Amino acid sequence: RMKFPSGRFISRTAQRGVSLIVVLISLLIMSFAAVALLRSTDTATLIAGNLTFKKTALASGDSGTETAITWLTGNLTGTTLHADITANGYYSRSAETCDLTGQETPNDATDDVKWAGGAANANCPMIAVTVTPAGAAAGYTISYVINRVCNAAGDPGSVVAADGVTPMICSRQTNADSSSSTRAGGAYGSMPLSGVPQTYYRITTRVTGPRNTVRYVQAFVVA
Repeated sequence: RMKFPSGRFISRTAQRGVSLIVVLISLLIMSFAAVALLRSTDTATLIAGNLTFKKTALASGDSGTETAITWLTGNLTGTTLHADITANGYYSRSAETCDLTGQETPNDATDDVKWAGGAANANCPMIAVTVTPAGAAAGYTISYVINRVCNAAGDPGSVVAADGVTPMICSRQTNADSSSSTRAGGAYGSMPLSGVPQTYYRITTRVTGPRNTVRYVQAFVVA
C-alpha cells in the first residue's frame, strides 16, 4: 500500500486497475484508427479498379467499332446496304424512335435496342450483333448496331424509298468541284475535287464487363 500525506492509503491493486482501463481505451482508439485506414485503402483500391475496368471497356468498344467499319466497307458495293441486314446488326434507316442507351426513356424498355439478342422490342426494330474482335479484353461482351442515316430503306441516291412512295432523305456528303470550292489556288493542286456522293453511317457499340461495367461508344463514318 502507499500512504498519502492525508493519511489515506491506496492499494497497488487499485492502481493496476486504473492502468488497465487506460491501456484498453488506448487500444480501442488505435483500433478505430486502423479500421479507418483500412477502409480508406479499400476505397482507393476500389476506385482504381473501377477506372481500370472503364478504360478497358472503352478500348474494347473501339475494337468493336473497328469490326463494324470493316464489315461496312466490305459491303459498300451493289445494293447490299439498301435494306436491313439484321444478322449483322445493320439497319438502312436511322430509327430515331429507338433508345440506344436506355437513358432517354429509363422507365420504358419497349423502345430499347435489344443488345443481348433475341426478339426485337415492341417499339424498336433493332437487334445488336455480338462480336469478339481480336485483341478484345477477356470478360467483356461487345455488341454493335449500324444505322445508315436515312429515313427509309432503299437507294440513298434515289428520289423515293424502296416502297416507291416515301421521299428518300439521307444525310450525304457531296464533294464540290473546284468551281464552288473555297480552296486557295495551287495549295490544293490543279485537280478538281471528286463529286462522288457519300452516305453517313452511325455505329453504336455497347460493352459490358466486370462489376456491372457498361460503356457506349458511338462513331459516324462516311462511305
